[in-house]
Amino acid sequence: MIQVKICGITNKKEIEYLNILKPEYIGFVFAKSKRQVTGEKAKELCSNLDENIKKVGVFKDNSIDEILDVLGNVDLDVIQLHGKEDEDFINLLKKNMNKSIKIWKAISIKDIKSMKKYIARNKQSVGNEKQGDYLIDNFLIDGDNPGSGEAFSLENINEYFGEDYETGYVNDCIFKQSNFFLAGGISAENVIERIAKANPSGVDVSSGVEIIDGDGNRTKSFEKMKSLIEKVRTIK
Repeated sequence: MIQVKICGITNKKEIEYLNILKPEYIGFVFAKSKRQVTGEKAKELCSNLDENIKKVGVFKDNSIDEILDVLGNVDLDVIQLHGKEDEDFINLLKKNMNKSIKIWKAISIKDIKSMKKYIARNKQSVGNEKQGDYLIDNFLIDGDNPGSGEAFSLENINEYFGEDYETGYVNDCIFKQSNFFLAGGISAENVIERIAKANPSGVDVSSGVEIIDGDGNRTKSFEKMKSLIEKVRTIK
């Protein structure tokens, strides 16, 4: 089943909508953004959230202390990193947080080869099998400017997500087809087409399900989210 993440949640009305529509994930943005919220605000919103919906915290070049401060307020299931966070940063972050929290890394399609550096960092043999210790639990693939909400070409994306992609680790590859979320300009109008082209495990949507309210603010539309989620649910 293709999973859905609705990102950039900022208000109680959106939480009410999401409790009805039940995507697998929702995202709170803690980096500088027009959708940025504080840890305290996210905590308030989560108090009314369906417990079966997983919570993602979106960060971009935040310090480890800033991330840990948010975790002190919000019981996040996933930390999504959009900045220049390197292996050392991620290692240190993992040492200071609950091991049950997953880490996703957003990668621009133009920098997709950089994913190699997040593959297994420690190799050990267990019986006749090899096990890897991964820095990243999942990837989010976006356009040239991650977070912009702009669609991008998917022409070559499957070259990097397949059984034969050379990672440098024998029989140890997380670049298997469907092991990433697809972002970038996704809406109800194009979600089926983009899933068919990229074959992701999930989609990450924000601006594509928004409207401008009476005060000129961007807010999530119940009808747009409903239409997108229903279309994704038809995919077998």
